[in-house]
Amino acid sequence: MKKNYLLAIALCITTFANASTMNLPDNGTNFNVVSKNVFATNDVKMVSAKLDKFLLPGGETFIKATIKNVGTNSISSVEISWNDGTSERKQRITAYLSAGQQREVTHPIAVSFSDPTVMTRNITLSITQVNDTPDSNPADNTINLQNSIVSQQISKKVVFEEGTGTWCGWCPRGMVALEQVNQEYPDDQISIGVHNGDPMVVAEYNSGAAFGGFPGMNVDRELKGVDINPNSIGNYVLTRRTIPAPAILSGSFNIDGTQLTANANSQFFINNPNANYKLSVIIVEDGVKGTASGYRQSNYYAGGGNGEMGGYESLPNPVPANQMVYDHVGRAILGGYKGQNGSIPTNITDGSAANFTFNYSIPSNFNVDKLSAVLLLLDGTDGTILQATKLTKTLAVSDVSKIGANTLIYPNPAKSEFNIKLVDDGNYSVTIFDMAGREVKNYGSLKSSSKNINLSINNLTPGKYLVNIVKDGVSFTKNLLVN
Repeated sequence: MKKNYLLAIALCITTFANASTMNLPDNGTNFNVVSKNVFATNDVKMVSAKLDKFLLPGGETFIKATIKNVGTNSISSVEISWNDGTSERKQRITAYLSAGQQREVTHPIAVSFSDPTVMTRNITLSITQVNDTPDSNPADNTINLQNSIVSQQISKKVVFEEGTGTWCGWCPRGMVALEQVNQEYPDDQISIGVHNGDPMVVAEYNSGAAFGGFPGMNVDRELKGVDINPNSIGNYVLTRRTIPAPAILSGSFNIDGTQLTANANSQFFINNPNANYKLSVIIVEDGVKGTASGYRQSNYYAGGGNGEMGGYESLPNPVPANQMVYDHVGRAILGGYKGQNGSIPTNITDGSAANFTFNYSIPSNFNVDKLSAVLLLLDGTDGTILQATKLTKTLAVSDVSKIGANTLIYPNPAKSEFNIKLVDDGNYSVTIFDMAGREVKNYGSLKSSSKNINLSINNLTPGKYLVNIVKDGVSFTKNLLVN
């Protein structure tokens, strides 16, 4: 008799697999059987969705959705709709999904603006049917998106965040790739090395980037974990620098002793009364060196068995610390990886500006002369980078005096040419004035080499002159005697 009751219970459980509770009699006693893990048969979850967030008037974009089969039945189709408040666009999409499988699908009806008005639309994206029947669990079927018209085309800088580590034998490939893209596209991208498990690691940066392997690369924090290759990294610049951006970023930073102050400016070209944007500043250092063993670079390209890699094939494994110099090193994040709350207002109008000041105490082991600051505009909803720029470095009075004192002209007196010995390489403007203040020679913009500029003075008459040297808005003057 007991076996019969057990069989009856088993049959009832099988029959009512989709029920959450059921009561079975046993000689007047009620059994309450609870099904704790009940799966809807046709249940597809909307995992994520994306579209071009910013369009020029007359532009269009297509919504791409990542969907997952969280039910028990195999799926062959879904119906997806998007609604911008004016009308609903439904479309049946073929999508084969086994239980637990996910894939990306594209809604075939474009999102477009026929009205040139600078505005932002809120778009609701929903799964409305699965296998031509209503979804068993509609609670996980909807995602909200935004799309804005920009009043003008803004050039976008592409941001490469490279996951690297001195322990990683394949990571020289990433370093070579960053050098390659900086040579090919110096003004269209910004490169940052995010270190892992070595003396240059920044814990918040490393955990935020969440690289799945090394070397790894995130592009604008939208394309994550992509392959980093010297031969193809430039393709990301070509395809992404034309993506419309909502704002122009600018600003400056200065260093006074150990204190760094970054003044961030943003000007917007959209209307969005419910914006969720944030600013963040990344402190970057070039020329990082160390003598400890943690600065040795593992190098699987040693000996050339794995092919050429920017000269690393001629270096040993590991490369000794005294032979390594690390550039583009992310040293600190101001405002946090996800951005500074309150740095951008929620109500943005076309032409409006927002400013924010970041402060940072520089550790003693940083080389202040090699620091730069990168300003990021982040989407607070999904964390992607919408725009970026390098902040201009302004010098304190003490630094200007120091640079002026260490900038030398030789030979002096000079006859037919002279040299300017500089503190740093870069672009300089050089002008010569006579003692009456009249301009007698303007060399325009010059790029130094090995911290030196050589200039001809064949047409100058003997006498005393003033040489004015300008770099990054900082000007100083040196005396020159011509024989």
